[in-house]
Amino acid sequence: MLDVAWPEILVIGAVALVAIGPKDLPKVMHTMGTWAAKARRVFLAIQHDIECLGYEAEEAERKRSSDNTSKPPDKDAG
Repeated sequence: MLDVAWPEILVIGAVALVAIGPKDLPKVMHTMGTWAAKARRVFLAIQHDIECLGYEAEEAERKRSSDNTSKPPDKDAG
């Protein structure tokens, strides 16, 4: 994720307090939190979908390999 230390967070908070003002800061922080939560949900959904695709591909590969090993050899071959 992002590598943000406490001093950096304090500087960002101080700048936001001066730029936005103490009256509107809680509303802005709530909106930013809502956006962050939505972004996290979208990211997790995409990650879940990618993992499911990987599991499906592994399952199909296992099925193909088990089908190849379970077939008896052809008598006409060779």
